[in-house]
Amino acid sequence: MIGRIDRRMQGLLLALAVLIVLNVVVTPNFLNMRSLSVNVSQVATIAIVALGMTLVIASGGIDLSVGSVMAVSGALAPIIFLSGWGQANPALGLAASIVLPLMVAALCGLFNGALIAFVGVQPIIATLILFISGRGIAQVLTSGNLQTFTNPSFTWLGTGRILGLPVQGWIAIVLTLVLAWIVRRTVYGRYLLAVGGNERAAVLAGVPVARVKLATYMIAATLAGLAGLIVVAINSASDAARIGQLMELDAIAAAVVGGAALSGGRAPVVGTLLGAVFIQLMGYTLIANGTSDEMTLIVTAAIIAVAVWLQSGRRR
Repeated sequence: MIGRIDRRMQGLLLALAVLIVLNVVVTPNFLNMRSLSVNVSQVATIAIVALGMTLVIASGGIDLSVGSVMAVSGALAPIIFLSGWGQANPALGLAASIVLPLMVAALCGLFNGALIAFVGVQPIIATLILFISGRGIAQVLTSGNLQTFTNPSFTWLGTGRILGLPVQGWIAIVLTLVLAWIVRRTVYGRYLLAVGGNERAAVLAGVPVARVKLATYMIAATLAGLAGLIVVAINSASDAARIGQLMELDAIAAAVVGGAALSGGRAPVVGTLLGAVFIQLMGYTLIANGTSDEMTLIVTAAIIAVAVWLQSGRRR
């Protein structure tokens, strides 16, 4: 199993190595700690959301609601720690501003999973409901206003450093390792791949398909909620209209470039992290060397198209 996974990632690892060497040669200050921190900070939230998206794709589904879940989570946190109760109880307010938004995010995933597992709604339609309504809920919570704040304890989640690197980068790495272990070593991981590979066969084999889907969408939404908290912490502000915009597309792109099969049945968690890093580094390379934002988007789209084409060729 390890050997097969390594072979599938060889191309991506080679491309990353070439890109890093290219940057060392042509990009000014690429090895500067500031440049490294910027890249880590920008890729971490995408990677965290993409990890959850990888599990959803592995189950044979898709989740369009992750950006809106980020907005809901990001809107709730300042409301909690800026409330009268939160101000009077700073420690409890800080804990609640992290735990409660993540619980709400998990409930959003439960809603998606229930529609898919019990009502039989197609994943793209089920998650489209929260894609539309979730951001509206976040804007209602904030009355459509930008929330700014000063809370060093909370903003550490987005601006803190561990060994010189942004804390959210370490969070992404830890989550990658944990989810990779879960997929490879736990019953849930085996069930997940069985459901995505052949749901009908999984049902006949006694796999609890509904429970697997519920758990998968809840994990994905919780990770999206965490990413929303990190974005708010980085900016010391919560803008419900902008948090997580197009994040679902970035997450899908990272998962696909990392080797996730849109047909389901495969969860290359480590590959997803590498895919997110590759897309971020490619964009940084182009922009740092004078390429326009429009051309950067075109190149990124071309990379995703090639990744999908390679997957289709592999299946044939």
